[in-house]
Amino acid sequence: MAAQATTLSSAGVSTAIILNPVCKSTTVQLTVASAATATGVQIQFTLDDPTTTPAPTVSWANLSSAIASSVADGVGVIYTVLSPLGGLRISSSTTVSGAITLKSLQSVTA
Repeated sequence: MAAQATTLSSAGVSTAIILNPVCKSTTVQLTVASAATATGVQIQFTLDDPTTTPAPTVSWANLSSAIASSVADGVGVIYTVLSPLGGLRISSSTTVSGAITLKSLQSVTA
């Protein structure tokens, strides 16, 4: 199975990555282009199914508060979540210079 990806290059939210909630493990990697800068960047997740839940009722939450400093340092981050997720996206409350990419890879076994 290939990794799914989404990119953000401005303030706001990226296109969501739709995940398979049957999978037990999701590895998430946030990478930063060498010239990218941003301070208010977060990885967000939802437990809802973004393909069937009406858009206004999908609830998004931050995966971690450590993202902003990792993006500012240009190093990126990686997480493994051992519970089902419905979707992932990147959110930035500030202007993004360059590109920030979020990739996810799922596994049925934990």
